[in-house]
Amino acid sequence: MTKAKESVHIPRLVRRSMNGVMQFDAFSNLYTEPRIALWELNQRRKDNALKKAVRENLGSSAENFLKKFNQPRAVLFRQVATPTHEIIRFLKIANKMNLKPLILEYHDDKFVSAENRFKRSLGKMPIYQYTGSDGREMVEYETICNFNTSTGKKFKNIICLNGEKLIPFHHRLFRTLTGLNPKTYTVDGSDWFSSAGKKAELYYEQFLSFFIRDGILFENFMPFRSEGAFTKTIISPAFENLEKKYGVKPLIVRLAPEKEEMRQFWDAYPKKIKKHLKIV
Repeated sequence: MTKAKESVHIPRLVRRSMNGVMQFDAFSNLYTEPRIALWELNQRRKDNALKKAVRENLGSSAENFLKKFNQPRAVLFRQVATPTHEIIRFLKIANKMNLKPLILEYHDDKFVSAENRFKRSLGKMPIYQYTGSDGREMVEYETICNFNTSTGKKFKNIICLNGEKLIPFHHRLFRTLTGLNPKTYTVDGSDWFSSAGKKAELYYEQFLSFFIRDGILFENFMPFRSEGAFTKTIISPAFENLEKKYGVKPLIVRLAPEKEEMRQFWDAYPKKIKKHLKIV
């Protein structure tokens, strides 16, 4: 007798992949256009029934974090706030949309050098030089910590080569290049992530719940092998579950311009940052 295969629900975004290779626009359904997202946010914040439903599902563990959303917020999730071109772009877009920016950090997350470009760049900083006539982006690298001793450590416990702790090092650069106080424009979500389950598959649905009616998330979902797999298996199912639960989808705006998302430029730093590194 032939054993019938179990029917498995496959999120519609996953179905847009072919033989495990993601199409470039495979995650386009996750995004909302900026003007629409802003209008939706303002309308949803007036919906008391939606507010009650979101609050009940988030639970008491989110109360402290929700205090940051006493006004509409533009949110970017990065382990550490640092003045890459990507983060500078986020601050500019938030300002144009008249939203107060908030960078959600994760200081208890662990530093790795493989399969996560942003984490790696916090230890080996790419500094943008120029784009050649052939379209290649030229960068120089400045290594600011010992990868052998830092890999696997929590970001908050890493010491740079110049003796500074890694997070204050990047916050110093953030303040120098943007003129903004990190204490005002960032928040460490480590306690909330811990209470929500630590692992992404446990906390991501709750995380995206903040963007049902409290703020707008700015992000790019990349089709690279590791990042694409994470989006397919973690983010897309969480996104669809929330859309079914609330009848509206989380508000996510594309950060880097479409078709330019994969440029190394976004993960790199402005050239002028080099004089502020103070590396021994």
